Amino acid sequence: MLMKATAEDIKKYGEWAYSLALNPIKSGYPTYGDGIKTKADFLDAAKRAVAGETSELLMFRMDGNVEGWLSYFWISEDKYLQLDGFCINRGTHQALTELMDMLGTRFTGYTAYFGYAGENRDAIEFLQAHDFKCIEQAWNHSFFFDGYVPAKCVPAVEKVSRQNFHKFRAVYHSDPETYWNCERIFERIDDGVIFVYNQDAAPAAAIFLIGNDGYFEIYGIEFADGVFQEKVFRELLTSSLGECKRLGAKYMTYLCKEEEKHILAELGFKCVGQYVLYSKTL
Repeated sequence: MLMKATAEDIKKYGEWAYSLALNPIKSGYPTYGDGIKTKADFLDAAKRAVAGETSELLMFRMDGNVEGWLSYFWISEDKYLQLDGFCINRGTHQALTELMDMLGTRFTGYTAYFGYAGENRDAIEFLQAHDFKCIEQAWNHSFFFDGYVPAKCVPAVEKVSRQNFHKFRAVYHSDPETYWNCERIFERIDDGVIFVYNQDAAPAAAIFLIGNDGYFEIYGIEFADGVFQEKVFRELLTSSLGECKRLGAKYMTYLCKEEEKHILAELGFKCVGQYVLYSKTL
């Protein structure tokens, strides 16, 4: 049974729930096994979910026992809902069944996004059986800036601002299910880092990062013609690492494609594991 959690629940079960959050078989995204987020971050996220007006933390009980908790938040104007915490020891299918019944009633017309580690087969099997569509499969990587010495950037890499945002727009083509479209990125441009790679005076590729408080995430790298170019990828990633170091970054996350994994390893990224994202309109 799912029931609203309280601050007392967090105090009583927080340590145990955190141990579940470190196990990819029993948890969802955001992961706390990436070497970046801490137990304090985990507990703070739970407290925000309880206190928020557009979020909830739900305790899950089965056979009279507490088996974990889950949380989600929503953005009404965008009809957007995201699973923002999932730590279930036993009964994943039942917990998700009850959650979907609840969300289907309260959030009709919203698009829900559920992210998991590839190891959580119980959750993935449930989503596949309930008409969720897998919209992303990637490899989660962490980068730690302590001791990092930036490499020199090449002239072909250009930082994007409001004045030259058209260059990014010419390269970045989000699909209809992607929340971060060009309009939203432009609105939040001061909160991120964007570079384009120019070939023959035209933008050929771009990288987009979001971040604050010493933490950055690479949201995506895209090529104008859709063809991956390893040299260009390296240069964009190198420029991004250097810029984030200049801005005082401590950590970086990147969910990369299979063809990019070996390059990240060479540059010092650590692989956390596989990430999958499923979506469904409720």
